[in-house]
Amino acid sequence: MKIVVAAYACNPYGGSEPGVGWAAVCRIARNHEVFVITDIHNREGWERGRHENKIPPNVHVRFLREHSACSQNRFVAHVQSWLNYASFNRQILSAARSWHEKENFDLCHQVTIAGWRMPSPLWQLPIPFIWGPIGGAGYIPRGFRSMLSPAARAFELLRDINSSCSIRSSAFRNCIQNTSVVFAANEETEELLRPHRGDKPLVRLPIASISPEKAEAFQRSLRPPTDGPLRLFAGGNMEGRKGISIALRALAKVAAAGIDFQYTVAGGGPEVSNLVKLARQLGLERQIEFHPGFSGADYLAALHRSDVYFLPSFRESTPVTLLEAYLAGCYPVVADTSAQGEIVRMAGGSAVPVTSMKNLIEGLSDAILDCACNREKLLTRATEGRKKLIAYFDSARYDQALSDAYLQATESLQTLR
Repeated sequence: MKIVVAAYACNPYGGSEPGVGWAAVCRIARNHEVFVITDIHNREGWERGRHENKIPPNVHVRFLREHSACSQNRFVAHVQSWLNYASFNRQILSAARSWHEKENFDLCHQVTIAGWRMPSPLWQLPIPFIWGPIGGAGYIPRGFRSMLSPAARAFELLRDINSSCSIRSSAFRNCIQNTSVVFAANEETEELLRPHRGDKPLVRLPIASISPEKAEAFQRSLRPPTDGPLRLFAGGNMEGRKGISIALRALAKVAAAGIDFQYTVAGGGPEVSNLVKLARQLGLERQIEFHPGFSGADYLAALHRSDVYFLPSFRESTPVTLLEAYLAGCYPVVADTSAQGEIVRMAGGSAVPVTSMKNLIEGLSDAILDCACNREKLLTRATEGRKKLIAYFDSARYDQALSDAYLQATESLQTLR
């Protein structure tokens, strides 16, 4: 089939959302000819990929919008990205229609941005439309927002207002009701969308998949030493929702109990300056390392040096760094909320209930103390979880879900005709 793929974020060399878009394109291209509509900020990666023969011959691309500078401030850049996406969304229907007139596509699939708040207009094409996997149903309870900086609290309030308006909008209703198949990235998003889909197909499918090659590449070959400080790791863009301020308060209790540890927070982000101040206030300067972020072999080595992946995030669609930490043999400690709680409950690890700020901090500190007391067992526990994770995120399962959805969508259209 000829499939037009809408992927605002899609870069052969990108991580996070651009990496998700690129991975989806590659998986779809295994069985179909793919025509990608993406944003202009991905052009450099595509040109490099073309030069290095990384773009499959059956993948074609067009870019929308004019290039615009991105702020160095992570918070401002996050807001800019949504404004840019809104601009992209306003242009994509016309672009897809004109390309369809030339290529006669069989169906359309939007893979990024993977959030329900920005519904796509592509359901208006005269071909079946597939949306997702999409997430974005995570929520930080108001009782936990005191952990956030003023800017982060303001962002959450704006997000609440946007959620309330979006789910009542005609754009959302039209998209969710006229899409052939919707993929929900996790349980909480499926529950949010279910009342709006009626009896139409809604399939739970994680955003990411794990190929055998990736699982092998992340395999830990040597058992880490059980002497020295307990090594903990967190990675990603450190926004308020990541819960690092709660993690630091929990670690202050761990330090008070006499446990030696080293916590690496990698990736930078808008909350880092506030977190550095908090670490200093808690007397944890020696135990906390704020790293701008690892890549390639350095990233893998950092995971392999770590005993525990510790990130009590409140909102994730599919936490890719958590998956990679599992693959690298790290034992996870998270808050039992959103996608990361769902994953850890499924695969194994410590998912601490989110009942109150006080209880969460105590629960997290108890989980880390348990890791310190049972350090020699952590790799075995993580290895057991790794097997379950690989089975659930199996790339073959992802491929089959796509194949089933495409068949169902095209058959439904033929029936209507």
